[in-house]
Amino acid sequence: MQAFGYDHNGGPEVFEEYDVAVPTLKETDILIETKAFGLNNFERSQRAGVFGATTKLRIPGFDVAGVVKEVGSAITKFKPGDRVVAHGRHAYSEYATSSENSTVIIPAIISFETAAAIVTPGVTAYNALHYFGKAKPGQTVIVKGASGGVGSLASQLALNFGDQVIGIGSSRSEAYVKSLGINEYVAYDKQDPAQILKDKADLVINSAMNGASSAEDVVMVKPGGIIATVANDEPDTDKGVEVNHIGPTKDVSNAEALQTIMDLLAENKLTIKVGLVLPFTLDGVREGHSVLEKPHAGRVIISKEA
Repeated sequence: MQAFGYDHNGGPEVFEEYDVAVPTLKETDILIETKAFGLNNFERSQRAGVFGATTKLRIPGFDVAGVVKEVGSAITKFKPGDRVVAHGRHAYSEYATSSENSTVIIPAIISFETAAAIVTPGVTAYNALHYFGKAKPGQTVIVKGASGGVGSLASQLALNFGDQVIGIGSSRSEAYVKSLGINEYVAYDKQDPAQILKDKADLVINSAMNGASSAEDVVMVKPGGIIATVANDEPDTDKGVEVNHIGPTKDVSNAEALQTIMDLLAENKLTIKVGLVLPFTLDGVREGHSVLEKPHAGRVIISKEA
């Protein structure tokens, strides 16, 4: 089968096209014929060697949307022909695999490209709100990085959950964030969010790049509130604040998060910005990773329909 990968680290040019064997299924596996897959910053960092040297062939990718080709003997929820989206394995290929607890059906009105775009940011946003943030309906939630993939989805999930949402981002992103249904917005390049929003939030979700300005999270959260953050540092505070670092967890299934998001997408209650759709070719993958190397707006998708 056709696959895109690399056997050493470097820039986007290290990607090559390979002909590799179709995965042999375990009884708990789902084989998906890939129609579209999403690119993530994790894969950019992995390719660059941030997490260690690559010394053998790696076919990366988690975010896959396509059609079920075959299922293992233990699979009961899916059958060949189903349109699905999954947090799978080796998505940069003609066929990817996934498990039942990481796969959901794509509603007919949702494209493969849109479905592939929401996987990693969607699961991260859902967990940030419900697991790490322990959100309750009726709370005030501040989302930093509200225009990004995770931040925009976390904001919309909170709105649909019945929370009041305040977005923080740059002034150039204000119109987009407000188009999501968020009425209150603070542009950090025009105002000081910590000064304006002091003790305002029951929950602060910091999804800004590298968890920027984490000290202001403590200022904005109420005493006894919760901060869910992508930052690695532990801000000093005597406010009795719970600080939870957003990351992978097995306590919430990917399917739970993806199902919620698919349902909201189908009801037009949630949206994701797709910035660029590129062809399912080596040049498309290399170009996509080149886009990841610099600031960009919206998700980058590789699609067989491009």
